[in-house]
Amino acid sequence: MAYQALGLGTNANDGTGDDLRTGGDKINDNFVEIYTKIGNGSALSSDTVALLTATQTMTNKTLTSPTISGTVTAATITALTAGSITGASGNFDINPATQILEIQGDGDPSSSGVEGQIRLNCSNNNHGQTIKPQPHSVGVTNTMLLPGGADSTLVSLVSADTLTNKTLTSPTITGAGAIAGVFTGNITGNVTGGVTGDVTGNVTGNVTGNIDGVVGGTTPAAVTATSIAVTGTAGAMTLNTVTTTQRNALTAVNGMVVYNSTTSKIEAYAGGAWVALH
Repeated sequence: MAYQALGLGTNANDGTGDDLRTGGDKINDNFVEIYTKIGNGSALSSDTVALLTATQTMTNKTLTSPTISGTVTAATITALTAGSITGASGNFDINPATQILEIQGDGDPSSSGVEGQIRLNCSNNNHGQTIKPQPHSVGVTNTMLLPGGADSTLVSLVSADTLTNKTLTSPTITGAGAIAGVFTGNITGNVTGGVTGDVTGNVTGNVTGNIDGVVGGTTPAAVTATSIAVTGTAGAMTLNTVTTTQRNALTAVNGMVVYNSTTSKIEAYAGGAWVALH
């Protein structure tokens, strides 16, 4: 019902205004509408009327198709038509209709645009780590699955981490790092770098570099023939070639044989000295 104004006339007591009954009826109708809107029709509500600009707390309210802007705290929202936000068991539970919580960017497609981000603070709230997507220029839309298994830590591109029980498929390992530890499996590919540790397994490929250790372990392998048979198209065995300076730097043991490129002779270490073989 629209508000009904009392007819007061043009001048006092000129007889052009509402009579007492009509005026009283308008007053009653206006009050009935007020009491119905903010009460039960016969009594006003004891609750406080919510105002547009006042800072107030609303309880047990249902918002249909709301538009929420500004800073919103979880305690002020109890239900959304697209899902629900509750505080069950002390957790802040979010249940969107599509099961996707989307944090939008600022809408700027340039390189200065800001991506949607989630910041996780430390317990004291003076440090935080931010999760953010690739920039718009990369143009990717994909799904990243968190790792399964027990509690763990994600591996970073730049942090120093120890990986356990991982299988690397077609890896490329570069840099000045080291491969350390005891390996009981087989290396079936080619090794073009140096191996400074002990190899206790079989080597079925070719070794193109120098072998500075003792083949067979700390005790040289026994040879039960008067000559060493070499298979292959060359039909010959090439000795380790060293200069006299390099030979003298070797930790020589009796029975060691080298080719001395300085003297152009095959030399053997016997009796504590190098002896040329003629």
